[in-house]
Amino acid sequence: MTDNTSKPRSTRKKRAKRFVEASEFDAFARRILRAYGRRVAAGDIEALTSLVDLAAEVDAVTRLAVVSLRKPPYRYSWDEIGKRLGVTRQAAQARFGERTDRPGAMDARLVQAGQLVTVATLAEVFADHYPGRPARSVCPGCGFRYTDDITECPSLAVARPLLYRRRAEDQKAIGRLTGDQLDYLIGTRSARKQGSTARRTFNPNRPPEQGTPSLFPIVVNGGGGRHD
Repeated sequence: MTDNTSKPRSTRKKRAKRFVEASEFDAFARRILRAYGRRVAAGDIEALTSLVDLAAEVDAVTRLAVVSLRKPPYRYSWDEIGKRLGVTRQAAQARFGERTDRPGAMDARLVQAGQLVTVATLAEVFADHYPGRPARSVCPGCGFRYTDDITECPSLAVARPLLYRRRAEDQKAIGRLTGDQLDYLIGTRSARKQGSTARRTFNPNRPPEQGTPSLFPIVVNGGGGRHD
């Protein structure tokens, strides 16, 4: 009698992997976005800011997607990417391309990670490119010079909305941020605009504004009151 020690094969069939086409993801995302808009329109005014912030997140993930499409093994050309975006090659490269020879180039950590970027990496990039309080005139992480209208460098503009949405995934990484950095990340739009106001106020190259002097000048730093 032969001693058969082999285990019997399982009669259960392995479930085949189901690959979802990008078009299905697109349709699903659009349905969710429309439903979100209807919910806000039904009276949830507090969610209005988050709804608007989705536009910034879409731009951020689009940049990371383009970075990944440009890297091996895909190596799509700017002409191919531009055609999908409905713009010229030059326009696509100007918006999403890397300018490593200029201040404000996209942080290499974001470029290398692409769509697989972790919350820990996002937190590090965010902290390194945080403009400070009061805000500096240039980004401390990449040297990007802020303007009255642009108050974040390209790296921070990508990392901030992604980190805000994914902050619950890695509380340890979020815990490494300072109090001011957390206020900037989670605070309202008006809090982030304070940096632009401070830069306009203390910019030595800005010509003085003409007009009747106020009897009660607004104090930007110091002072106990809040001026709206």
